[in-house]
Amino acid sequence: MKKSPLPKLRMKRQLSELEHIYGELKHLFTIGEFVPGQRLTLPLLAEAFGTSQMPIREVVNRLVVARALESPPRRSPSVPEATVEKLDSLLPLRLLLEGEATRLAVSDGRESLASELEAINARMDVEAETGDSKKYLELNQRFHFTLYRQSKNDELVDMIELLWMRYGPLMNLVRSGVLSITGHGHHSTVVEGIRAKNPEMAAEAIRSDLSDAAVAIRTAIKDTHRSAANTDHAKRGRRRS
Repeated sequence: MKKSPLPKLRMKRQLSELEHIYGELKHLFTIGEFVPGQRLTLPLLAEAFGTSQMPIREVVNRLVVARALESPPRRSPSVPEATVEKLDSLLPLRLLLEGEATRLAVSDGRESLASELEAINARMDVEAETGDSKKYLELNQRFHFTLYRQSKNDELVDMIELLWMRYGPLMNLVRSGVLSITGHGHHSTVVEGIRAKNPEMAAEAIRSDLSDAAVAIRTAIKDTHRSAANTDHAKRGRRRS
């Protein structure tokens, strides 16, 4: 397996060491910074954060419980592999929960929400032009969660965040511009729905945003698996010759 480098980690903020590490890794998972199958060893993470392995071990355990990481016996913790089955198990939950959070948010009717989201969407267009995929995905996350938190349902938002942690590595497969192609239009429709005080219009736009991105992810997963199978077949052919 090709060894993948760690994403750039932010400097420690005024939080406990444990919470800083957990918050940073959680953030990176939700924006698709980790590669499916990538190994995250305790020494590697401890060196990156400049800390001992003790808080790293506790954070990794939390991520394993959240199923953002997997830790098979006698093997290093790793990001779960990308599979169509995983996509199909997570996507319906996202459609349901994020559609409902959007409906509740729009029903609340905060006047400034549409303008706030419109400004984020405009910044996303700028980052799509520059090709800064990390910044684009950070803004995409901000757009969605600014909307979802307006639902005033903390339990719902927590469940959505958990799904994003599990889903993030799938988005890693389509980081290079695919998400920005469909994202702008759907986000603009969300803003229109808020201004029209039409919760279902906004909720349908969010569901379409997720569904369109999933089409690209599904294709990328199949292409990745096909490429891996062809590589294995070629290796077996060389060994026989």
